[in-house]
Amino acid sequence: MTKLETTINTLLQQLKSELANETWESRRRYFNQMLKCAKSLGITEPCEELYDAFIREDNGSPERRALHVRCVKLVDTLACTQARDEHGIPFNEPPMPNDAEVHGFFQSREFPITADVHIDYLLVKAEIEMRYLKLTDSTMGQYKHSWMDIRCYFYDAGVSGYDETLMKCFIQEINNLRNKGSMKEWKWKINRKAAHVLMEVANTGRFLWGMINRDADFSSLEVESIRSQYLGSLEQRNLSRSTIDLHDYVFRKTVEFTGIETPKDLLSLSPEKIHLVITKFAGICNRRSMATILPILRSLLKFFHTVGLIRKDLSGIVMGGFVQRGSVAAYISEKDQTKLVAQLAKESKRTKAVILLAMHLGLRDCDICNLTFQAIDWRNDKIRLIQKKTGEPLVLPLLQDVGNALMDYILNERPKRADHYPYIFLRKQAPYNKLTSVYSTCSRLLGCLGIKPVNGTARGVHLFRYSMVHKLLVAKVPHQVITDALGHTSKESDKPYLSMEESMLRMCALDLSVIGRVSWRGGASDD
Repeated sequence: MTKLETTINTLLQQLKSELANETWESRRRYFNQMLKCAKSLGITEPCEELYDAFIREDNGSPERRALHVRCVKLVDTLACTQARDEHGIPFNEPPMPNDAEVHGFFQSREFPITADVHIDYLLVKAEIEMRYLKLTDSTMGQYKHSWMDIRCYFYDAGVSGYDETLMKCFIQEINNLRNKGSMKEWKWKINRKAAHVLMEVANTGRFLWGMINRDADFSSLEVESIRSQYLGSLEQRNLSRSTIDLHDYVFRKTVEFTGIETPKDLLSLSPEKIHLVITKFAGICNRRSMATILPILRSLLKFFHTVGLIRKDLSGIVMGGFVQRGSVAAYISEKDQTKLVAQLAKESKRTKAVILLAMHLGLRDCDICNLTFQAIDWRNDKIRLIQKKTGEPLVLPLLQDVGNALMDYILNERPKRADHYPYIFLRKQAPYNKLTSVYSTCSRLLGCLGIKPVNGTARGVHLFRYSMVHKLLVAKVPHQVITDALGHTSKESDKPYLSMEESMLRMCALDLSVIGRVSWRGGASDD
């Protein structure tokens, strides 16, 4: 009797007491087919060659293939062959530690963790830290599949302990696969997110949901190291996260436009290449965006020179662009506002509350997103908040339709959270954190109704703020009242809004009677 026959007979004896007779007979038939396959190949021992051939004999049936794989896993386990499938994944992966073992393991550990922490413990730790998000089983299943891919990547590299450098190599590899079209976009996204979750848990011991900065897809870790150094210098200046992200965007695009792949390429950076960068930025950014991009590009070049990556300071050749800011502010006409209010009855309760806050109270996007339960004074019909932009307090009346819309959303649509989460407006999908912007809500609604603003093409929340001011100006409301309603602390901030006061602008128009008259002759003025 061959070793393969002995292994299969032992398996059948073990399964006899575990399976129903019909199921056991089914397994026996499939094992007999494996023996026939082995005989045709001249194989007498369990091995990967046999497994692959047996799985291929599925006659095009997914159900038959699944049963073949199940038989192979049983033989592989008993024979200890540690074979892998066609994708390089072990048929029988080592068992993962349970929650209790992981809790006990990390109880006395400090973060960030070192290389002596087995990758399996980190994978289970990451899953535990993500449970507060209450993600669906299918979503968590996708994360687990991605973590198994990472696990296999570590095992293939001969590494069992967590290593951040190897994790970054994994991210680089999936970036390359995606760029070549060898990996689907959705698979790349979930693998990339899963890798960043592991890195955050490894560094902090926990995971907080947030946006992941897009990787630059650099062809070398040297350029990634320069990027990390640059971002580190920005963090030392205590810049906000959004500002650092914008600097990161300029860095990545500059590397992309100039084709920089190694630090040596930086040494050959020339004014011509800088001009090329500016030209390409101008091709994807409007004038106002360029006014923001160019100073950042200038500071990036200064950084390169300061740390010795380029010989000359090229920041001086980047000149800022002129942006004309004297246009009349855009607003929504009374007719379109009426149409908009009528549409709100068909929209979600969150959309209705957001639009009414913007339209009737003129709140900024950031203040709507950061609105808390504590800010609503239901008894006195007031909204009391601290403006995020200025840090100044603002008190507004809680109008009846606004208050009703807020209460309707809170009671009947707002996702439930077990904790005392202070923010009112939450995401519709897990994780149920506060909104970061309501621009898409406003833009979608205006586009759906075909509303085109007067004097412009704006589609964001600020358009409603301008519209409210236009209505107040038409009603002859004193400027100081408008200033207080907007929460402005400087008269300069009022200028863009007051430009909509058309009757006053007409009074400032110059007399055109002098146009075409000769005022000098032969160098002397003609009085």
